[in-house]
Amino acid sequence: MNVNFHEIVKVQAITTTIQTHDLFDKSYKEGSGSPIDSFLLNSNQLNLLWISNENITRELATVVFLGYMSAVESYIRALVRGIIQIDIYSQNHASSKEIKFGAAMHHNKKLLAEALMDEDSFVHMDNIKITFKNLLGINLPINEKTANEFNNICQLRHCCVHRFGKLGAKNAMNLGINSHSNLLEKPLSLDNNSLELIARNLRSILKDINNMAYKEVLNRTYPIPRNRDDRKRLEKEGIKSLWKEIYSDDREQFLKYYNLFSTKHDSSKTAKPAVMYKLFIEQRMQAKIQAANRK
Repeated sequence: MNVNFHEIVKVQAITTTIQTHDLFDKSYKEGSGSPIDSFLLNSNQLNLLWISNENITRELATVVFLGYMSAVESYIRALVRGIIQIDIYSQNHASSKEIKFGAAMHHNKKLLAEALMDEDSFVHMDNIKITFKNLLGINLPINEKTANEFNNICQLRHCCVHRFGKLGAKNAMNLGINSHSNLLEKPLSLDNNSLELIARNLRSILKDINNMAYKEVLNRTYPIPRNRDDRKRLEKEGIKSLWKEIYSDDREQFLKYYNLFSTKHDSSKTAKPAVMYKLFIEQRMQAKIQAANRK
């Protein structure tokens, strides 16, 4: 028997290598919908894989769950990219950031901002906040409850990606060791109800991110200095109001922001652009008056 001692398992030789360039859809064109609508549509497609299945298997539930998380990351990247494309102050902030030469050579202009996030990972709310701060120059005010829920879901993702669903010690520590110590090395087992809850909460989390980003980006286009030092900072950074406060004059500019953040596919669709514009201008004018009265 001519067998080497280390051949403890039989290896089938690789005779055909994977041609990765053949595995992508060359005909795909980036859609014109908003990032939040793309996320909702992607999530709805994933729902079709299991929603009519009364007893989803653990393996399928895990695959669908990872699909939801992929849709989350795709949303964040699309939103940041879109903000840089339409918002002059985000463009100015991101202009000093470096990208790899290869990305600059091969990305088209519309997608070039994607290269700024090549090294970014969005598996914790702090990571998302850092990206918004570093690339866009805005703080993302997400409440603690929402952030904690997202971070806990990301811990479950980590188990699925790196441990085939099993709970590791570090994940248990992050989730709460007192309630998870007896679950170490036990596999994640999602049923229909828990998968539905995760999907629903992810929608709520991303809608919150969407709204807060919309608020912070638009507020910066109508700056209201808090004090003299803040006024000097805004002047130094060249930040001033972009608005004439007349919808017919501002419509083209406002639609860029509206189209990036609004939804046509959610069960609760965004109000018409003129309505949202009026809310924005009126509330910023009111905030401006209140700021003046405090001086």
